[in-house]
Amino acid sequence: MHTDLKKTLAAVGRCLPAEGEPTWEQLHRMYDLTLRLMSQELSVIYDRETFGRPAGQEQQTFARRQSAGVNNGTAVILSIAEPLPAMKKLTEAVEEHWKTMLHMAIGETARQGRLPYFEKAFVEMEIITPRGSNNARLWDTSNRAIQVILNNLKGIFFEDDNMEHMAFSVVGQWGEKGATIIRVSELDQSQQIGCIR
Repeated sequence: MHTDLKKTLAAVGRCLPAEGEPTWEQLHRMYDLTLRLMSQELSVIYDRETFGRPAGQEQQTFARRQSAGVNNGTAVILSIAEPLPAMKKLTEAVEEHWKTMLHMAIGETARQGRLPYFEKAFVEMEIITPRGSNNARLWDTSNRAIQVILNNLKGIFFEDDNMEHMAFSVVGQWGEKGATIIRVSELDQSQQIGCIR
């Protein structure tokens, strides 16, 4: 597949007026093109990693560079060097990228020791989003992106993503660099709302 990144970048540039502020229509068009550009970039990266390397040349993949994991035997922490995508950003290419990063991080934890398996797991997600000039009203985590994480943890750390086998929480904060930190541990029954009286 041949993807022309310059063509999309040029289309973004054409949305900017020579003078003055861009119109709402221009801003919306630039946003849509930027989402397309991210998907195109991921496609180019993965195509080059898959088909563009000279034989025998090993190189760290982009997904491995973006992910890490720690396993202490009773809990695992998966770190992804990107914030969980906002609603409109979860394209098919971005979703596949996230699946790959999650499995790279899980693989790293598995190399550290046997992976823990929980009868009832607690999955904590912390999403650190870079603060922009005015993105406080725009950024909203995609529920589909959260489900991508849960779907890729089930069967590995817990049986299923239902109320019998897991609970989860999602918190967010602003930061200098974007990241997503996922901690999987045994659910402490005392933390459940029904137990507080």
